Amino acid sequence: MLSELVARTNTKDTILLASTGFAGRELFALEDRPNHLYMVGSMGCITSLGLGLSLARPNKKVVVIDGDSAALMRMGNMATVGAYAGDNYYHLLLDNSVHESTGGQQTVSPAIDFPAVAEACGYRSVIRAHGDIPIVSLLQQASPAMLYLQTRKGVPDGLPRPTIKPAEVARRLMTHIQSKV
Repeated sequence: MLSELVARTNTKDTILLASTGFAGRELFALEDRPNHLYMVGSMGCITSLGLGLSLARPNKKVVVIDGDSAALMRMGNMATVGAYAGDNYYHLLLDNSVHESTGGQQTVSPAIDFPAVAEACGYRSVIRAHGDIPIVSLLQQASPAMLYLQTRKGVPDGLPRPTIKPAEVARRLMTHIQSKV
């Protein structure tokens, strides 16, 4: 599914931001691009970083790749996104109901209706999915938009860590979007 996202977006008009943990590692493994940012630490902060980028660069589609653990940590971010985001903010929320990168402990996400929370927070479009769905459907929605996707536990074998340092990833993205470095 992330492979489809990478394949269906281009570096010129889209920024892909991945949350802490395996989302960033998988995005890096698929293809390391100058329009990608892999959040290290700062669990739960990718939604607010994405909001800031979407407001600063309204000519770019900003896709936030988030996990259930991170979303639970900073659920208030969804209210801020709903209130302030423009028409270029896309939130992909992957929910496997575990803290995958810290040992697979169960999250409370089965008790949380993330799509209903997003709607209550002012997201203009919300898609709920439990299997394969064309990722491009998210990018065709009125924004701010959320695609909530329930996923299986587990990660690909041998998933590498990014070899590019976090500070370099940030500088590279800033150069790419023509921001001051």
